[in-house]
Amino acid sequence: MRKLLTVASVLIGLTGLTTAVAAPANAAGYNGVCTGNDALTGVTVVVDFQELDGNGGTAAPTITRCSPNANPGTDRTGIKALQDAGIPVAGTARWGLGFVCRLGGRPSAAETIPLSGNPNYKEACVNTPPAGAYWGYWYANGSGSPWIYSSYGALNRKVVPGGFEGWSYSLNKSATTNPPPGVTPTVQ
Repeated sequence: MRKLLTVASVLIGLTGLTTAVAAPANAAGYNGVCTGNDALTGVTVVVDFQELDGNGGTAAPTITRCSPNANPGTDRTGIKALQDAGIPVAGTARWGLGFVCRLGGRPSAAETIPLSGNPNYKEACVNTPPAGAYWGYWYANGSGSPWIYSSYGALNRKVVPGGFEGWSYSLNKSATTNPPPGVTPTVQ
């Protein structure tokens, strides 16, 4: 019986390691562009769903939230900024948060994504999302510079205090037509 309990405990622990990780909502994040001291030490996070429709075929609203830095002067990753903004983030079973698969629960596992060559595609978040249907990761310094496509994943990139972190769903686009978020990255 003791061996059975030990095996069950190990399996439960392993199950937790293989599932995609979701961030809990953080009460510190708030809607809109960072203001006050947060405009200097925090980062504004933008999630633009682009062609991922909302309910009934209407466009899903773009999310803009401030991600305050609870410890100003300390580095944070793009993933930590999402979490601190209170935006649920899920990675893949294979790579964890090394590859962002869902933001705010989208695309859901039941959602049909009209991927070229596979119009009934559904994202299972097991492996890396396909090149034709994924969350593109962008950043800007917040001083009016345009969005820059990140060559690093959000788990490995440090955010710029006072800057912007952008996520834009890229559906059936190429590297040159991948859309930046539709919010101007400027602190007001």
